[in-house]
Amino acid sequence: MDRRPPLGLARLYPIVDLRPDRATRALELASVLVEAGAPWIQVRAKAVGDATFLDFARRIVRIAQGTGSRVLVNDRCDVALLCGASGVHLGQDDLPIAEARRILGADAIVGISTHDEAEARRAEREGADYVGFGAVYPTASKADATVRRGPAAVTAIRAAVALPIVAIGGIDVDRADEVLAAGANAVAMIGALETAADPAALVRRWAARA
Repeated sequence: MDRRPPLGLARLYPIVDLRPDRATRALELASVLVEAGAPWIQVRAKAVGDATFLDFARRIVRIAQGTGSRVLVNDRCDVALLCGASGVHLGQDDLPIAEARRILGADAIVGISTHDEAEARRAEREGADYVGFGAVYPTASKADATVRRGPAAVTAIRAAVALPIVAIGGIDVDRADEVLAAGANAVAMIGALETAADPAALVRRWAARA
């Protein structure tokens, strides 16, 4: 039986998305989130080259050192290993969970995106630390995101697995409470953080609710 310790997920799971036209803003946002006490940050970069992604991830890991913030890398086990991240968040088409742990070590955090109950159950059987689930609402942050059923779909995933659930997809501060009430342990935010007038205040507000 898996005896890995509980994750202690905070209610807010920030994702910082590196895009070619907003690299400086992304790094600034990551710094603000860490300084505000965000215990988790996922770094994502689907539109830049490998070297740029690695440099970006290394910068954020350095910012987070000594603060208690854990940095997870989206998709890329190689980048996570080279930058010294705490773990990786996999997609359904990425490396299997067991192979990710072989690369990153037994203590690495490994989460995986899921889109239905079957994928969530498989993630639990294969030893994921948490499942991401979405898209809960329509989202502009991922072009291929499938529109789901809203909070009712989160409730179905909650009934299917005991793992922590990070809900994602079109979630902002107005929608977060209903998603958490539906059974999510945390809500991922991308656009809501990028457009927030005071992202640090948003992090502090949700940290107080953890």
